[in-house]
Amino acid sequence: MQFQNIVFPVDFSERTRAVAPFVQSLARRSGATLTLLHVIPPPPVYFDLGAVYPDVSISGSDTEAAEARLREIAKDEFPHVNVRCAVVNGDPAHSIISFAQEANADLIALPTHGYGLFQRFLLGSVTAKVLKDSTIPVWTSAHALDASHRAHPQPRTIIAAIDLKEASCSSDRRSQRTLQTALALAWEAGAAVEILHIAPEGTTSSIASELRVERAVAQAVGAGSVPVERAPATETQITQQGESIAQVVRRVALLKRADLLVIGRGGIHGNLLDRLHSHDYEVICESPCPVLSV
Repeated sequence: MQFQNIVFPVDFSERTRAVAPFVQSLARRSGATLTLLHVIPPPPVYFDLGAVYPDVSISGSDTEAAEARLREIAKDEFPHVNVRCAVVNGDPAHSIISFAQEANADLIALPTHGYGLFQRFLLGSVTAKVLKDSTIPVWTSAHALDASHRAHPQPRTIIAAIDLKEASCSSDRRSQRTLQTALALAWEAGAAVEILHIAPEGTTSSIASELRVERAVAQAVGAGSVPVERAPATETQITQQGESIAQVVRRVALLKRADLLVIGRGGIHGNLLDRLHSHDYEVICESPCPVLSV
């Protein structure tokens, strides 16, 4: 999969610098144009006797200062990449999605923010909204360079996590899209790819699951245009009592020393609470390596 136009939201935090090597690698491998986007949120307001007053105003100097900082990051972190810089005003999540759509971006690379003991469970409201509403693939990094696992910027092992338990057209399309994306990325990066299917305890046998996975892989290879030298390895994991799907994915990703996890997001409709309880959101929170959700 060749990404041609990547949008990288930058909030000038340490997390931006931490994930820059991953985004640099993505852009260079694809020869993509990279847009560094900074969103200036609307000023806070306060109320007095029914009147609404802005606390501060956004000035032209704020925009100019942000543009200068973006150019500095572009020079320091993204050599040999075609970089553009943009500063917009508005709600961060809405602005990121709108900008990416208008720019015809095919990937949003979004640093996430976890804090202390909660880093595996808290992505931040902006990331949650973008994951919920964006129809564009989103690359995230909730692992925050976990000390227990440091993924390489150029993936050497890619895991495609698919869910075949639902017998529906949408589930089949999602799995096929996930598999095709993982295979294409592995081909471009010269990486190994492994297919992970997780079956809830008692729902199916391991042999039956492996046959379904093999059929899904064959369909994805047949439908795609990416050459595959050898069939990817497949593995079926059965969840144990009290173990969540996200925990299984994390365990396997650590065991395989995965550098990238590819998953298919569910439908973008529904309220945020539903999304917070979906498997894909939990997988992103728990993952020890970057996640590409398509």
